[in-house]
Amino acid sequence: MSLFPFALTYTGWAALCLSMSRHARELLQREPTPLQRQLLRAAGWIALTVSLLMAAAQAGWPIGTVEWFGMLTASAVSFVLLLTYSPRVAAGLGLGLPICALVGHFLVSA
Repeated sequence: MSLFPFALTYTGWAALCLSMSRHARELLQREPTPLQRQLLRAAGWIALTVSLLMAAAQAGWPIGTVEWFGMLTASAVSFVLLLTYSPRVAAGLGLGLPICALVGHFLVSA
């Protein structure tokens, strides 16, 4: 299992969370516009879909799908726990985790 699909599932949950008015008001101190809300929803679903495709490409569809559901669960639980206790860190990781995963991937493969 790679870290990058996990990071994408976390980012997907973060984007879907920020598309909701309640969480956006808490984290951004403002409500997103309807266009921003739609873009965040689309970005969240795209991130989740890409993570599924990456997991399936790495381990095959049967095992990759099972790994993806595990990643969905683990990233959702970690996101919700962080959102409860440290909302700004939870949102920041949504942006930073995929970047760190890419850098780590290139450092390990080099």
